Amino acid sequence: MLEILGLAPDEYDLYRVLVESASATPSELASTLDVDVDDVTAYLESLEQRGLVGRHVSGDHEHFTASPPSVAIGSLIVERQRWLRRAEIELERLNELYRKAGDERTASDLVDLVPGRQAGMQRVAQLLRAARREVRLTVRTTKLTTAEYDFAEERRGVERGVRFRVLAERGVLDRPNMLTEFHDGQGIDVRLAPSLPSRLLVVDSEVAMVPVMASPDDLSGGALIVHRSGILDSLIALFEGLWSHGTPLLQSSPSSPDDLEETDARILRLLNAGLTDHKVSNQLGLSARTVQRRMSRLMERAGVETRLQLGVAAKQRGWL
Repeated sequence: MLEILGLAPDEYDLYRVLVESASATPSELASTLDVDVDDVTAYLESLEQRGLVGRHVSGDHEHFTASPPSVAIGSLIVERQRWLRRAEIELERLNELYRKAGDERTASDLVDLVPGRQAGMQRVAQLLRAARREVRLTVRTTKLTTAEYDFAEERRGVERGVRFRVLAERGVLDRPNMLTEFHDGQGIDVRLAPSLPSRLLVVDSEVAMVPVMASPDDLSGGALIVHRSGILDSLIALFEGLWSHGTPLLQSSPSSPDDLEETDARILRLLNAGLTDHKVSNQLGLSARTVQRRMSRLMERAGVETRLQLGVAAKQRGWL
């Protein structure tokens, strides 16, 4: 838990045991933790050097006590915050140097080649981890029908407050429970398109990444990293054009009227996005019969006879 402060898991466990007890000998700690006493002694020496524990002699044995967490751990946190602030200052300085150098870039400097599939996937993760404001991402069907991509970095980005706009081909929803990958719309706006020309990643409107090969799903040749330039502006414009014609899947902060169950609201949103009953059932973990039964009940409530009429009525009633 406190690895970020430089404490190994075993050291933290040892410190916690000491926090819960008045004092203890190395042998008592070894017995409690089921760890070799020599290892416990080494951990205690390490903790003592950092001021987390103190020792005193009682009788023939050395006893150890934990320093107050607010003092011991607090000082580690303050020190780490100091180092992080120094790193932020250095980052700002490097960014300023990078921007100045960018003004002197030649045409050949505007695009970098990342060779190979593995290096390309690593760079994707790196760019997503560096995102601060907004990420634009296109997702093609073939990428999501495999297990290689789990949206882990996107989820971490959302937790940092980064806004994600994901433009995905409708076929991605052939993958069961795909909505769980999209956080059910929380922090990630998703729109669907019948097809997309290529994969595209744009981070903070400062850098973009596209496959090298002409085939939109072939990453064997690696990827191109595009820096601020007319090319980047064109890629952003391409995304925005495709985005404007996409069909919204979920709203950023989905909410349902008080008289409409959340499951029914999800069904309506997915059907409105053009999904079939089968795909809706896959996404929500429901049977096709359940989806159909809920749709029939909604049609009765709205006083309509067809799904087209239900779509109109749902918008009038604020269900969509």
